[in-house]
Amino acid sequence: MDMNLPKHYRHFQRYSEIAQILVKNGLGFIISQLDLNKYLPFRKRINTAERPTGKMLAVKIREVLQELGPAYIKLGQLLSTRADIFPPVFISEMRKLQDKVPAEDFEEIEIFLKNELGDKFESEIIKIEKVSTAAASIAQTHKVVLKDNKNAIMKVKRPGIDKKISVDLEIMENLARQAEERDLFNSVIRPLEIIQEFRRTIKDELNFKGEMANIIRFRSDFADNPYITAPEVYSELSTVNVLFMEEIKGIKLREVDQSHPHNKFIAELGAKTLMRQVLINGFFHADPHPGNIFITGEKTIAYVDFGMVGRITEEDRDLMALLFYALINKKINVLMDVILILGNKPDNFNRRRFQLDMEKILDRYYGSDLSKIEIKAVFEDLQYFIYEHQIRMPQDFFLLFRAIAVSEGVGQDLDPDFNVVEVGKDFISEILDDRMQLDKIISRVGSEIWKLGRKKHDLNMQLKSILSKLEEDDFTINFRHTNLENLISRIDIISNRLSMSLIIASLIIGSTLLIQTNMEPRVFNIPLLGFIGYSFAGVLGLLLVISIFRSGKY
Repeated sequence: MDMNLPKHYRHFQRYSEIAQILVKNGLGFIISQLDLNKYLPFRKRINTAERPTGKMLAVKIREVLQELGPAYIKLGQLLSTRADIFPPVFISEMRKLQDKVPAEDFEEIEIFLKNELGDKFESEIIKIEKVSTAAASIAQTHKVVLKDNKNAIMKVKRPGIDKKISVDLEIMENLARQAEERDLFNSVIRPLEIIQEFRRTIKDELNFKGEMANIIRFRSDFADNPYITAPEVYSELSTVNVLFMEEIKGIKLREVDQSHPHNKFIAELGAKTLMRQVLINGFFHADPHPGNIFITGEKTIAYVDFGMVGRITEEDRDLMALLFYALINKKINVLMDVILILGNKPDNFNRRRFQLDMEKILDRYYGSDLSKIEIKAVFEDLQYFIYEHQIRMPQDFFLLFRAIAVSEGVGQDLDPDFNVVEVGKDFISEILDDRMQLDKIISRVGSEIWKLGRKKHDLNMQLKSILSKLEEDDFTINFRHTNLENLISRIDIISNRLSMSLIIASLIIGSTLLIQTNMEPRVFNIPLLGFIGYSFAGVLGLLLVISIFRSGKY
């Protein structure tokens, strides 16, 4: 147990804040489920009978996450990408979470920069605009002028944000563990796994060296394309907490309309760029909304903000290409197989129902001209279908869906005749033709033979290990009881209260016997020891009553 008093107090304060915000937003039933009563001030019994459902529950959860601050907003945004385990109404609400907050005072930022950059603050930076160009919960950006009069953008982390998020992550993990121990969710939703995934995601986002590496990788991937770029990063000046990059001068895509002379070219270029990122590079910008894309020159696209990216393995790239091919050409069996290979199906999976529901979805688009099909609508149907059948998919799968849907919307804003399905069909046909070349087939066969050999080796090693343990009489089977932690915790509370009651009773009986003697010294005309015993019993009794009332179970 951590006995560091300031840390314990800070955690208690935060738990108390979370509990009070839940109560304020009508989610008191969660207080009881997660045993947060002890963090609330002395009060009346909480009404746990009121349990909102459906859209109202999703709205209230969004409002709670928004009020709890940066870590919880980021968690909600992560959950919005998990359409495989949460219902559409919940996903829709989580997408409304806003990561916009007032900028930090420049004086605080300046102190932070001096500590972070040391001598470089004076030698490398000529000027910093005091008013930030954008501010979010984790960082804010300022225009700067570097030596040699380079115009740049500085992204700086908010002072103290690491500690705040660290505390919230600790609390999230504790609450997620309790939720799992008490079986508060179905088997598809695994709270602890989600929070651990979120810990990895937020850790990457807090490390600006990671974003710098993402930008460098993107620039390298498109070094051969004069129409695609990203800002140059100044790695010699950047740190984990501060990122310096070239200022992109151009027009934000959201300010460009159909009157632009190269609107059709830009719309198609954006879609092909995303296809290349996903199906060839295996590395893609996961948040390509119009505020993160600039048009520079006449028809060059510049991407910014690489805090959120997706990665796809070579094997998954082939599967994604097949997925798009099957969707476009309505190949149900291929589509089913790809989804089942990419995802994890539940124990009670019903393949017949799965196929019938898939046919029902594709029948909606049967006979439709490709130019009439909206990929966003298809993906929304597919996401709901995956959720209904409780198939867990990789997070990057849904990041990709969202990126393609955003790309389609941007393209249609630029060109009303734009259709991402038609662009994708031509692109995927080229990819599949390329991968059917003899040299590519030989390469893949060689790779599969290597994987098979490696698996055979691993299997041999595992069998040797098992046989060795059997020979040495060192083979053990571990049994694990599940869902008993809550029962043990309740028994501990009951035994502690019972012990306290016995101590109080003993003190009262002993003190009663003492006051009937003539023992000295005396106070209020009764023996001092008897008075102390009664007083101690009274204090313990009061504490016991308070703990019972705070638990909300009386």
